[in-house]
Amino acid sequence: MSFDTLFTLIILLLLAVVFPLWGVWDYRVLLRRTSEGDADARVDFYKGVLQYHWPLTAGLLAWWLLSGNSLESIGLIPVADGWPWRAIGVGVLAILAQVINLAIISRNADKLTEVKKQIGDLAYLAPQTPREDRLFDMVSITAGVCEEILYRGLLLATLVSLVGTWPAVAITSLIFGLGHAYQGISGIAKTGLFGLVLALFTVSSGSLYIAIVLHAVIDLTNGRIMGRALRNTTLQTA
Repeated sequence: MSFDTLFTLIILLLLAVVFPLWGVWDYRVLLRRTSEGDADARVDFYKGVLQYHWPLTAGLLAWWLLSGNSLESIGLIPVADGWPWRAIGVGVLAILAQVINLAIISRNADKLTEVKKQIGDLAYLAPQTPREDRLFDMVSITAGVCEEILYRGLLLATLVSLVGTWPAVAITSLIFGLGHAYQGISGIAKTGLFGLVLALFTVSSGSLYIAIVLHAVIDLTNGRIMGRALRNTTLQTA
């Protein structure tokens, strides 16, 4: 078995099988511990994300480079004909829109109450203390950097070489959705669509950085909105 073939099998196994199963198991542990009143449940969950994402990403990235591939091939060094302004402009507007959305919702009690009604089981993931806020921010940045390198970087580049660009975009987006299987069918569909958008940004810009920043900002702002919605409702009903 060649070096490249082994890498392909490993990354597909990790992202399409191990990550979804691990995510479901880890989330169930979080739900159980939270229901038992464990105050450290979310903190430990966040720390777990930090502890396995960075080493795994660094290891696979090192493997990729040692096998003769380049940072340019996964968009970490934009190619000379990349960075078309249209893709950059849309990406920047999407980032700004998300930040503005956070500012608007955070200052509107009615909107926060509406968010609370729509959160569902994701409330168990939302930060609800200052310490959890800080850790969730770190998790969001970690997701932006590590998941983009894994899915829109390494996995996408690997699949492009096997099946071509657009099939690779579709497959990568599906696998990204499966990685969020703990959120149920609707969660898989929503994150799969989000993964498709990120993949399109990556392919159209020739760079991974728009996807990294947009992913991190969306996770950061959504976490803060959910956390504030839960705390706002608690204060109103206390």
